[in-house]
Amino acid sequence: MVTVLCGPVAAGKTFLAERLGREGALVLSCDEMMLTLFDRCLGPEHHDEMAMRCLRYLFSVAVQEARLGRDVVVDYGMWLRQERDAARQAFRSAGVPYRILLVEVDEATRLRRLERRNEGLRNADHRVYLIEGELLKRMDTKWQPLGPEETDVEHFCNDAELA
Repeated sequence: MVTVLCGPVAAGKTFLAERLGREGALVLSCDEMMLTLFDRCLGPEHHDEMAMRCLRYLFSVAVQEARLGRDVVVDYGMWLRQERDAARQAFRSAGVPYRILLVEVDEATRLRRLERRNEGLRNADHRVYLIEGELLKRMDTKWQPLGPEETDVEHFCNDAELA
């Protein structure tokens, strides 16, 4: 089974992916792939295209692993309807069981998590995404809530405070 996580920044997608990873699922993270491949920020004009290319590659790995019987988690925001549709198409056409899981959180908890996350990463010895200020505003405007026709999406409420 492939689980595709979607939701706004700091909803707890990566925390959930890591938990599922500890339970035996292979976690495929688009952010980790982008941070590993690219030495600098690509800027908005190139980031989205590269992210979609990485995502298509991760989908192909997920298909291979799922066919081998392994549970897989795709950890990416899947903010845009077209990204969620691409996931549906990739897994349906491959005949691989999948689910799209919307990770939801209340706004106050989300902002507290984001503040803690950024503080913990501020002095990291590896490349990270610090999400604050204008970047947060820009990322929040990218989230496209589910449309009424997206009835196949499961909901996961993640309001608990994360360690």
